[in-house]
Amino acid sequence: MTPNPLTIGPGDTAAMAKALLESEGIHHLPVVENGVLIGMLSSSDFLKLHVLRKRPRALEAIKVSRLMEAEPVTLDVSADLIDVATKLGQGSFHALPVVEPGNVLVGIVTSTDLINHLLMQIPGGDGSLREQPRTEPATRVSDDDITTAIRLAKHTLDSGTTSKLAEAVLHLRDENRLLKEVCKAAELYLRSGLAEREHSTLQKRLADVQHSH
Repeated sequence: MTPNPLTIGPGDTAAMAKALLESEGIHHLPVVENGVLIGMLSSSDFLKLHVLRKRPRALEAIKVSRLMEAEPVTLDVSADLIDVATKLGQGSFHALPVVEPGNVLVGIVTSTDLINHLLMQIPGGDGSLREQPRTEPATRVSDDDITTAIRLAKHTLDSGTTSKLAEAVLHLRDENRLLKEVCKAAELYLRSGLAEREHSTLQKRLADVQHSH
């Protein structure tokens, strides 16, 4: 996990949250009040401002509490990798806040972390495993790395081996395809000036994501 992740409060504005997500290059923000996790906010939550068919007010006037996912799925600090793979594979989210008793936030685990861990298990040309950087955070996963992880996951399952980790990788691949379609539809919807036809297309793409679970 990433310990002590960046957080935001329920009373902070959507503008603050959006600026933080963009400046830090992240997609998820735990929402914390008095040290206790009460929600999760992701970059996709900002779609709600348009999907609800209401003219969005200035982001400065909208509170995080209106956009966040309340009571998010969490991961106990004592959980193992199988728990991570199972929850990420079964859910419609890409991040799990890690908590101690009392729902106190201590870290966050994302689908990228899961893929990075899988990549660390792939031997190099000399048979040795890759080393995880110790002084710097894991770098962004490249397209080649993702392709390799998917190929390894498919090979694992095709061989008849039961692997929650491999199942989670393929699930995330399929979900990512659907989310790309949602983003494309959302962009067309906004460019069209909130036109009815584009809104209908966006709703269908969102329904595809919901039905995939």
